[in-house]
Amino acid sequence: MGIKKSALLLIIISALSIQSTYGQEYREGLKYRKWRLTLFPPIGTNGIHAREYSAKYSINLIGGINGGVERYEIGGLFNYNEKYAYGFQLAGGANISGGDMAGFNISGLTNISADDMAGMQITGAVNYAKDNASGIQVAGLANIAGDDIEGMQFANLFNYAGQDISGLQASGIFNYAGYNVEGLQAAGAFNIAKNDISGLQAAGIGNIAMGNIEGLLAAGFINYAGDQASGLLASGGINAGKKIDGLVAAGIGNFASEMNGLQIGAINLSNESNGLQIGVINLGKEFHGAPVGLISLYGNGRKNIDVRFSDAGFTELGITLGTYRVYNMLILGYNTLLDRNVYRVGLAVGLEKNIQDAFENIESKTLFVNQEFSFNQQFEDEWSWKKNRIYSYKFLVGNRFSNGLSLYAGPSLNMQVTRFADAHDYTWYSLWSPSAKGKDYRFWLGFTVGVRVFKQKNLPLFDDFDEEWDWDW
Repeated sequence: MGIKKSALLLIIISALSIQSTYGQEYREGLKYRKWRLTLFPPIGTNGIHAREYSAKYSINLIGGINGGVERYEIGGLFNYNEKYAYGFQLAGGANISGGDMAGFNISGLTNISADDMAGMQITGAVNYAKDNASGIQVAGLANIAGDDIEGMQFANLFNYAGQDISGLQASGIFNYAGYNVEGLQAAGAFNIAKNDISGLQAAGIGNIAMGNIEGLLAAGFINYAGDQASGLLASGGINAGKKIDGLVAAGIGNFASEMNGLQIGAINLSNESNGLQIGVINLGKEFHGAPVGLISLYGNGRKNIDVRFSDAGFTELGITLGTYRVYNMLILGYNTLLDRNVYRVGLAVGLEKNIQDAFENIESKTLFVNQEFSFNQQFEDEWSWKKNRIYSYKFLVGNRFSNGLSLYAGPSLNMQVTRFADAHDYTWYSLWSPSAKGKDYRFWLGFTVGVRVFKQKNLPLFDDFDEEWDWDW
C-alpha cells in the first residue's frame, strides 16, 4: 500500500471516528455506531475503545477487536467480538466471539464462540462453542461444542460435543459425545457416546456407547453398548453389549450376557437368550426359543446322538443339539447299499411335540412326533461342492422308552437335485424326474427309521405354554 493510499485510509478512518463519536448505549452495555472500519487494532474508528462499541456494519481490513457486531462483518484475517456476533461474518482466518455467535459465519480457519453458536458456520478447520452449537456447521477438521451440538454438522475429521449430539452429523472419522448421541449420525470411522446412542447411526467402522444403544444402527465392523442395545442392529463384524434386544445381524457374531429377539450371526454367544437364533454356531448357558445352526449348544438344551437309516440307502450318524423342542442335527452318512463309496453331510432342523398335538385322540406322555427339514450334500470318493443334493421333509413318530433312549420311524417327501449323471441310483424309484439347465430332479416318497440316545424329555402340549418362547420344557 502506497503512502498516498495509507494516508487516505487514515483520513477515512478518522472521519468515520469523528462522525460516530456520540454513540448511544446499546445491548450488553455497549455503545452503538452504525459503521466501523479498522485497519488493525487499535487503528480504527473506535481506536483504543473499540471493545466498548457495537456496530451494524464492520470492516476489518486486517483484523478487528470489538465489543460486538449486529449485522455484517468482514475481516481480512480475523474478526473478534468480545460480547457477541450476530449476522454475517467473513474472515480469511477466524471469526471469534467471547459470547454468543449466531448467523452465517465463514472462516478459512475457525469459528469460535465462548458460549452459544447458532445458524450456519463454515470453516477450513474448526467450529467451536464452549457451551452449545446448533444449526449447520461445516468444518474441514472438526465441530466442537463444550456442551451440546444440535442440527447438522459436517467434518472431515470429527464432531465433538462435551454433552449431547443430536440431529445429523457426518464425519470423515468419528462423531463423539461426552454424554448422548441421538438422531442421524454418519461416520467414516466411529459414532461414540459416553452414555447413550439412539436413532439412526451408520458408521464405516462402529457405533460405540458406554450406556445404551437403541434404534437402527448399521456398522462396518461393530455395534457396542456398555449396557443395553435394542432395535435393529446390523454389523459386518460384531454386535456386543450387556443386553441385546430386537433384530440383530452380524457378519461375525453377536455377543451379550442376555439376548432377546432375532439373532443372526456366524456366532451367537450369550449367557441367556430368548427368541429365534440363526447362526453357524449358537452357544449359551440358557436358551429359550428356536435355534437354527450347524451347532446349537446350550447348557439347558439337548445333547443327543441319532443313528438312522433312510430309503435312499444311507446310514446316518446325527449329532443332535438345540432345545428339547427345536433341534438342529449335523448329519454324516454313508450309502451301504451301493457298490461304490458315496458319502453325505447335511443339516436338519426339527420340531418335536407331544403325539396329542398331531393326533388329538391319542394321549401319551412318551409318544412324540418330529417334523424335520433336512438338506444333504452327497459326494463320491472325494469331497465336492458340485451340486448333488437331497432335500427332505420327514414326519417321524417315536416313543421314549426311558429318558435316554427313544425309537422313531416315519415317511418322508424327498427331492434330489444333481448334476451327476449316475446319481439316480441313490433312489429306488421316482414319481417325477424332470431335467432343466443341466440339472436332474427326482421326487419320491420314502421312509426313515432311527434311534436316539442320551437325555430326553417328555414335552407338554402347545396349549399348555404360558410364555411365548418357553419351548424347552
